[in-house]
Amino acid sequence: MDDLDHRLLHLLTRDARASVTDLAAALQVSRGTVQNRIDRLVHQKVIHRFTVELGQSEEDHQISAFTLIRLKADDGRATQAALRRIDAITDIHTLSGAFDLVAELRVRSLKLLDQTLDQIRALPEVAETQSHIRLASAGKR
Repeated sequence: MDDLDHRLLHLLTRDARASVTDLAAALQVSRGTVQNRIDRLVHQKVIHRFTVELGQSEEDHQISAFTLIRLKADDGRATQAALRRIDAITDIHTLSGAFDLVAELRVRSLKLLDQTLDQIRALPEVAETQSHIRLASAGKR
């Protein structure tokens, strides 16, 4: 990856819906160059997915939580794959320290949160979980 790729990724992380034309203008390159770069970054799995960030009014009607997960075994690849299949989980990260993983969840009710936590705890390699509901976000913006 070169400087242009990094600048393109920076723009896409700020607005994944930006048009190729707008990205090309911002980067001062041709539209074809930007499209080829995006296609290559997707093919190389540098870009995993394009996402939607919900507006504040929609976020107010959802519950967001973080669940810390301690595994029984050292290798968490199978558990991570199983977690990715749970619709309510929006992100998964490995951790150092007492817990091995953290999963971010987004649901529309406490009942769905409880059901999702039951799904996580039912995974064979999950030894312990600890969940925290997000009350407010003090994001970078």
